[in-house]
Amino acid sequence: MIHQFVQFALRQRFLVLMLVVLVTIAGALSFQRMPVDAYPDLSPPMVEIITQWPGHAAEEIERLVSLPIEVEMNGVPHMAVMRSISLYGLSDVIMTFQESTDDYFARQVVFERLSQVQLPSGVAPSLSPLSSPSGLVYRYVIESPDRSPQELKTIEDWVVERAYKSVPGVADDSGFGGTVMQYQVLLDPAKTYSYHIAVPQVMAALAANNANAGGGFYSQGSQFFYVRGLGLVTRTEDIGNIVVGNNNGVPVRVRDIGEVTIGSAPRLGEFGFQKNDDSVEGVILMLRGEQTQNVLKGVEKKTEELNHGILPPDVKIHPFYDRSDLVRLTIDTVEHNMLVGMTLVLIVLIFFLVSFRAAVIVALTIPLSLLFAFILLHGRGVPANLLSIGAIDFGIIIDGTVVMMENIYRELAERAGQDYKLHEVIAAAARDVDRPIFYSVAVILAGYLPIYALTGPSGKLFVPMAETMSYALLGSLIFTLTLVPVLASYWFKSGVKEIVNRPYEWVKGVYAGELDWCLDHPKTTMIAATLIFAASLLLVPYIGGEFMPPQSSV
Repeated sequence: MIHQFVQFALRQRFLVLMLVVLVTIAGALSFQRMPVDAYPDLSPPMVEIITQWPGHAAEEIERLVSLPIEVEMNGVPHMAVMRSISLYGLSDVIMTFQESTDDYFARQVVFERLSQVQLPSGVAPSLSPLSSPSGLVYRYVIESPDRSPQELKTIEDWVVERAYKSVPGVADDSGFGGTVMQYQVLLDPAKTYSYHIAVPQVMAALAANNANAGGGFYSQGSQFFYVRGLGLVTRTEDIGNIVVGNNNGVPVRVRDIGEVTIGSAPRLGEFGFQKNDDSVEGVILMLRGEQTQNVLKGVEKKTEELNHGILPPDVKIHPFYDRSDLVRLTIDTVEHNMLVGMTLVLIVLIFFLVSFRAAVIVALTIPLSLLFAFILLHGRGVPANLLSIGAIDFGIIIDGTVVMMENIYRELAERAGQDYKLHEVIAAAARDVDRPIFYSVAVILAGYLPIYALTGPSGKLFVPMAETMSYALLGSLIFTLTLVPVLASYWFKSGVKEIVNRPYEWVKGVYAGELDWCLDHPKTTMIAATLIFAASLLLVPYIGGEFMPPQSSV
């Protein structure tokens, strides 16, 4: 059946060439459109519960926040590991789930249980954005020659951050640096004492007088009029007019016992960028499972929109980290390695085959096999990365092609000066080696099957590499059985005259002499091989290495 496949290709040479052209075009388009990442995401599904309780020590956070959350989350379906970190004013509980767990299912079950956790009054836990540890894809600073860090921070929190969160694939935009604006009431201790006003009384009055109230409605004729009380604070003057008590029947207002100003919240850190010690930064996290290229295109488009249509003219967003640079570097590295590898393979083929045309036919299998692999990878949605593409072994890909080409070349060289039908000679030469080539490729593919059984980070790291290599080998086998005989029928019409490769003949002569000596002294050869093997086993305990770094269970 394999030989009939070769004969069909020789009879339909034009069809084979057209299919090769289609594979080339489709493969190039697939490589341009397929998702490319610098490295695969190895993290398992995780849910992180973050709880803030300002002003409390780590011991109180652990006892009153982290521990109740851990107790309630114990036994969540498909959870593998749970750990927590308790710091001053902050609790962080991280739950890792099994690899097959859906991210949204994990978040849903955690959210359902979170409502049952008994926490101190005023403490509200929240879930971290659905992003992986390697999800940081974009960082930027907001700069202005005239505005203060507080103004820039306000723009970041109320304009820029909300704009970036609207981009598909963005999980979160976290702002750092600057100061958070606050409306502050600075009380005068002497005045509060003289009016007999306590601080809790002022806080209660401020909270109670900052809201609108509904009052129902009344009808007049055929119209309804809705009644409501407007008490929402909009200016600092409104805060100063709030009544906090009375003195002999005279209302005491906030402005009578203190000053209302616009200030900033206490700082917990500071961000500096280049020569500016107080800058405002934004960090964009990618949604788990999204493709870096697509997300970055939307983020870059939104940056242009913000800079030229939304932000004030003096405020600009300047990105200083963009993962697309790393993706481009990965693509350039892979392309460079592929070109260098194909060039070296071509040089070696020319040396051994002593025929430029035969070497070119064999070397053409490499890019065509890769393009064939790109088509299948793109069709299955498998992202390409530096490991999956960079680990392709060009020598293994062209093994069968070399055997096919060398046998066709030898058969034609033996008939130099004779009358023969070119197609029949090529078909006969292909028939001699097509079955061994098929089974040799099948054996190599079988060697990659254990990789598909890997799970966890090992599977995410090596399965894309195995798929890329398997598809490339499959493409190489198809082109070996079809394109190589067809190109040979075109390029070797005038016959082949074998040229003696003197360096290769010399190497082969030396090897033949050493092989004869080994065959004449079998006992010595076996003893030497056994000693070498035993010596290598003695070195095994001193060689360190691991297939994957160990995973911590704490």
